Amino acid sequence: MTTSSPSTLELLWGGGLAAGCCSFFSAKNCQERGGAFQKRVPPKSSSSSSSSFGRRRRRRHRKIVIIQNGFFDDVLKAVTPKEVFADASKEKALEREALIARAPKGTMKSAHALLANTVIDGEELTIAYDAREHGWTAKAFHERVDGKGPTLIMGKTVKGGRFAGYNPLGYFSVEDYRDCPSAFLCVFKDEQTFLNGDRSGMEILPNVGSPAIFDFGAQGPTFGVDGLRIPLGNAPRNGSSYAGVGDATTSYGSSKKCISRLGSHYASTRSDGITNVFAKGEKNETELKELVALVSPSMERDGLYVS
Repeated sequence: MTTSSPSTLELLWGGGLAAGCCSFFSAKNCQERGGAFQKRVPPKSSSSSSSSFGRRRRRRHRKIVIIQNGFFDDVLKAVTPKEVFADASKEKALEREALIARAPKGTMKSAHALLANTVIDGEELTIAYDAREHGWTAKAFHERVDGKGPTLIMGKTVKGGRFAGYNPLGYFSVEDYRDCPSAFLCVFKDEQTFLNGDRSGMEILPNVGSPAIFDFGAQGPTFGVDGLRIPLGNAPRNGSSYAGVGDATTSYGSSKKCISRLGSHYASTRSDGITNVFAKGEKNETELKELVALVSPSMERDGLYVS
């Protein structure tokens, strides 16, 4: 008879953890809803002859204690040996490497490598938007990307520069900008780095100032004021779709125009001293040859993500 090794979850619940947690959470009074644990304190019993006013009053005074997301994780971390989490981390890394090895060269291989340790690490990815197929317009971009969850933008300039931008919040055309410390930009050392998904040749440029993400329906993906801006056509001067009335727009001359100036919202400079995410020799404004947006179907939702 063969036996399998215990899973991470079994290890977490071993050694009395289940008993300790169950003493804290009553299985009868707790239930998981939408990622948060809610403990209901039932109302006091009453006779069947109670008035409707009394019933409303009891419902109004029924207490609901909500234990926020992440609290249960903190409980687990406090009572679980560190080596268990280390083993789980190693297992995740091995799964990721296997996924990268199986992925087709280029976009998918690099995307899986670049998204390590993000919320969509190891998740299935699909290309929701491809400018060459769906059109170089902000309308086409938002029709295919809005509401799809965390989004990875990948582009290539006319001179061969490869770059990427990760928006953990996703797009919803909310006509506003949002903070997100986990957003980042990335530049690829060369084409082989991109094709092989070689993380050693990917330079991450972290978010260093607010706001990190601009989410306007009248323009394409925008990271910071000028960290990476892809208008995808005529964009309102202040970004908002509501400002795009009459002559309140700025023409960029081409729907493939792309702008990047590092420093104010993302890392001030690259290791090679270049102050944008484009190829060496390209100025802070250039044109794109490729532009795609990748999302994970498992993360699609109607409501806004928060950082």
